[in-house]
Amino acid sequence: MLFTRNPQNPLIKPSDVKPSRPDFEVIGAFNAGVTRYKDEVILLLRVAERPLNTDSAWTAYPFMDKNGDISIRRVPRNDARYNLSDSRLIFDTQTEQVLLTSISHIRLAHSK
Repeated sequence: MLFTRNPQNPLIKPSDVKPSRPDFEVIGAFNAGVTRYKDEVILLLRVAERPLNTDSAWTAYPFMDKNGDISIRRVPRNDARYNLSDSRLIFDTQTEQVLLTSISHIRLAHSK
């Protein structure tokens, strides 16, 4: 089955999506599930966000704390303990722990 994009209703870009909080930026909006209900087109999107990096000496990463809240931690860029060669993750060479630099969640979008 072929799908074509409606030119009057383009695909959503990261710049079209508001971050979930002011200290984050949207870096991806993809994997849309789409349906039509009455006169609306409804999309379920996977939205990827990362903390805004305000200091180039540090790399920030989000994590969920024990209360279920999203918090931000930072690691120093000049510390050889952390492999930062892939912007999607931080690899701690001492513990072999992989820390993701972004989070994803599902968002609902409507279009008429």
